[in-house]
Amino acid sequence: MDLDAVARAAALIGAAERPMIFVGGGAFSAAQAIRELAELLDAPVVAFRSGRGVLSNDHELGLTMAAAHRLWPGTDLSIGIGTRMELPGWRWNWQPAGLKSVRIDIDPVEMRRSPADVPIVADATEATQALLEACRRVKQSRPGRREAIRAAAAEAEAEIQAIQPQMSYLKVLRDVLPRDGIVTDELSQVGFASWYGFPVYEPRTFISSGYQGTLGSGFPTALGVKVAHPDRPVVAITGDGGFMFGVQELSTAVQYGIGVVTLVFNNGAYGNVRRDQRESFGGRVIASDLVNPDFVAMARAFGAEAERVDSPEAFRPVLERALADGRPWLIEIDVGRDSETSPWRFIHPGPPFGA
Repeated sequence: MDLDAVARAAALIGAAERPMIFVGGGAFSAAQAIRELAELLDAPVVAFRSGRGVLSNDHELGLTMAAAHRLWPGTDLSIGIGTRMELPGWRWNWQPAGLKSVRIDIDPVEMRRSPADVPIVADATEATQALLEACRRVKQSRPGRREAIRAAAAEAEAEIQAIQPQMSYLKVLRDVLPRDGIVTDELSQVGFASWYGFPVYEPRTFISSGYQGTLGSGFPTALGVKVAHPDRPVVAITGDGGFMFGVQELSTAVQYGIGVVTLVFNNGAYGNVRRDQRESFGGRVIASDLVNPDFVAMARAFGAEAERVDSPEAFRPVLERALADGRPWLIEIDVGRDSETSPWRFIHPGPPFGA
């Protein structure tokens, strides 16, 4: 590790007034040091997908991307730890004037792919701890920011409630699932919304396909997660199209007693593709509508438990029963075709606030 680079990074941080910390899947081992650094700097910590839970979303500095985006225009220093920096890069596609950057990553290629003012090529835990100690030696004179951070979080939470019915189902899931329960996401309307609409409280409890964006990965991944953590509840978020990529693995779940609860949000389509076609091609739709099986009957034919619901209110008791049961479960959730609000304005927004 280049200690001179650590010292330069600490000096840059000491001169900043509004830093923001970005974390990815390479930052989990450094979670404690990141929390201490964030609290020292009064800096919000934000993850896109893979780093969720590095700092809990019930810590006032642990923000979702929707809340962090509200603070982005005033940010003068980005600190990336174990992340590809996809969120403030091409996702947000806009940077505040004069923004400086520090990056910690064990892969030197990352520093060429997304250069930083101060790159630190090192293990995330060792480098973050060294940076924390260096920052403690540098005089910090920035004003407190907790009130502004709390306001951004509250405003974003109110704003994302417009993403329906996804947010209502995610709220039920969060209410029912224990803090250490594990969720796997999927490229689906609810899966997309979960990136900012599902609070994550502990590291490695939100398992994503990440930047690969692998359609169909949610259910098979959940089986592996449950085998690794048999005593913890595991829920797979899937869409109807993605679930059909690995539907045959219901037999694996039943054969080996892998008690995953699979949520199949059935809108009878590849919903994202269908929306893009309708909005960008004069309403012309091709190959995005699906002819689905009866998912409940199919799951029962494999020997799994299954129920069908069509509202968040009906979803809650069925989810509670499925999680308590411990056997492989499928819950089909009927969602009207074209009824879901697009989740994308919080994932790939333009320049914020007229900047």
